[in-house]
Amino acid sequence: MDMPDVGVAVSTGAVGTFVGAVVAWWKAKQPRKIEPDPLHVERTGPFVTCGECKQHRAAIGKRIDTIETSTRTIINKLDEIDTRAEQRSENLHRRLDPIIEKVAGNSAKIEMFDAVIREAAKATTAGGKK
Repeated sequence: MDMPDVGVAVSTGAVGTFVGAVVAWWKAKQPRKIEPDPLHVERTGPFVTCGECKQHRAAIGKRIDTIETSTRTIINKLDEIDTRAEQRSENLHRRLDPIIEKVAGNSAKIEMFDAVIREAAKATTAGGKK
C-alpha cells in the first residue's frame, strides 16, 4: 500500500469521528421525548389533612343543625297557621248555622203554604159551573 492511501483513510476516519462527536453532542442538547409517555405524572392540588377534613365535616354538621332548627320553626309556624285557619272556619260555620236554620224553616213554611194554596185552589175550582 502506498502512503497516500493510508493518509486518506486516516483523514477520512478522523473526519467521521469528528462528525460523529458533533452529532452526539447535538443530540445530547436536544430534549428527548418518549412516546407514549409511561411515566407521565400530573401535579395535583394540595392534599387535605385529617384535621382539615374533621373541621370541614364539623362545619357542615353545624350548617345542617341550623337548617334543621329553621325547618322545625317553619313547620311549627305552618301548623299554627293551619290551626288558626281551621278555628276561623269553625267560627264562621257557627255564625252561619242560625241563618241556615232560619232559611230552612222558612223554606219548609213556604212549601207548606204552597201546598195549602194548591189545595184551596183545587177546592174552589172543583165544584164550579159547567
